[in-house]
Amino acid sequence: MRKVFSALCGVLAAAAWADQQRLAPGTGSQGIVEVTTGANGLCETSAAGDDFQLAPVGAPAPHRPAVECDGGGGNDVVDTAASGDDVQLVALGAPCANGQLIVDTGPDGIANTTAAADDVQVQGVGTSPANAPCVGVGPNGIADTPDPVGGDDTRNQAFGTGDANAAVIRCGDNLIADTAANNVNPAGDDVQVVAEGAPCANASSVVVHAGPNGIAETRAEGPDLVVKSARTVKLTIPARKPRGSKRVKVVVSNVEFGANAPAARNYRLELDATGCASVTRVDADSKTPGLQAVASIPKGGTMTATFDVAYELDQVNSVSSRIPERCFVEATAVVDEPAFDENNPDDDRTTENNNRTQMAVEVVDKNDL
Repeated sequence: MRKVFSALCGVLAAAAWADQQRLAPGTGSQGIVEVTTGANGLCETSAAGDDFQLAPVGAPAPHRPAVECDGGGGNDVVDTAASGDDVQLVALGAPCANGQLIVDTGPDGIANTTAAADDVQVQGVGTSPANAPCVGVGPNGIADTPDPVGGDDTRNQAFGTGDANAAVIRCGDNLIADTAANNVNPAGDDVQVVAEGAPCANASSVVVHAGPNGIAETRAEGPDLVVKSARTVKLTIPARKPRGSKRVKVVVSNVEFGANAPAARNYRLELDATGCASVTRVDADSKTPGLQAVASIPKGGTMTATFDVAYELDQVNSVSSRIPERCFVEATAVVDEPAFDENNPDDDRTTENNNRTQMAVEVVDKNDL
């Protein structure tokens, strides 16, 4: 069996009603263990192509489980100290969860540690595990290590293949398939599982899979707004002043992909500073005079948005200029079009929360110093 190694506040809407990218275009499933060690526990196969050597040739796989926290009804505390080159993953005497790994076998892959008290011995002392990772599929998602594999090693993915029919695109929370298969490589063999524009059974429904070659040749389509992360905002309440404020800028990009992508997307900027600063004067387009609640970003274009963050002096108790009060403000770029229901948020397509950035605000009240 294949293995995998391993004050404007309120509810924020997500920015994109787009399908979800599960495999990057041009790649297959990454992280697949292509070859495992056999009964002797030694990796006897050399990786080829861009495959990963997960264990040294002629040696066991490193850092495998050796000792776990008690399996239930115990003291839920680490009682075992690692021996030899085994690695202590949770400190001796620290609390641990039932079944949590607390010691691994270290770089030589051989267990040197004897479980103490009610901790659980996973790997016998002086032994290494059988059927452990030996060679893994590399960045291209293709098994590049040819047959025959060495010794008693076991092949889990056929040479020259990717993970056939792996999910490339999932539906997302709008429950509509937005993506056409093979929009990156028209000659690709990705398979359209749910017709473009058709409803999906649920958000995890596969819209497109990788087909027989196991390589993604499709990119998810739909709105895609990216907010560039802002630096820490440093704010001072001046002496003999009742408040301090600062203008903050964020850059929003429209990086939508696909033949059906419109020439521009309307968006608004939502801010959440719950429990700390107040946020006012939110402007979705700082280049247009006045405050713009909504702005239009051309496909491939960017927009600079601004807002003011402020603190009142009674919100801050400064004891030193070196110890600022700190809170976090989250900015989210939200598609603002009638077809989108902000109360039914969808994940971003490729990177979670790429339409959102969180910035720290550090403030010192000079009236307190």
